[in-house]
Amino acid sequence: MADGAFEMVEHELRVLDSRQRDVARVTARIDQKTMEKLRVSTGDVLEIHGKKKTSAIAWPAYVADQDQGVMRIDGFTRKNASASINEYVTKAEVKNATSMVLTPVRMRLNAKLAS
Repeated sequence: MADGAFEMVEHELRVLDSRQRDVARVTARIDQKTMEKLRVSTGDVLEIHGKKKTSAIAWPAYVADQDQGVMRIDGFTRKNASASINEYVTKAEVKNATSMVLTPVRMRLNAKLAS
């Protein structure tokens, strides 16, 4: 494959709730065989297709979830994908970012009043 070219690889996975330790960490836990099939490694950003598209960081599944065809994602990620527990989502291609937009979450302005 040439640089910048990506082959589309999809795989359908059943959504499960993330465990408490993963909440708000934007991770998608998937099993090792699925990671190999999708050609992704821990830390790669996945595009997840539910009713909407979102992204999450690929992370290894827990031992009990190996070979179960599941993806554990938290409520924030499920909401962004518009997917519910036990629904199926598709993990699609991994792409390199071409640009990035940063927005401050909290902004503190220091202003001096004229006397």
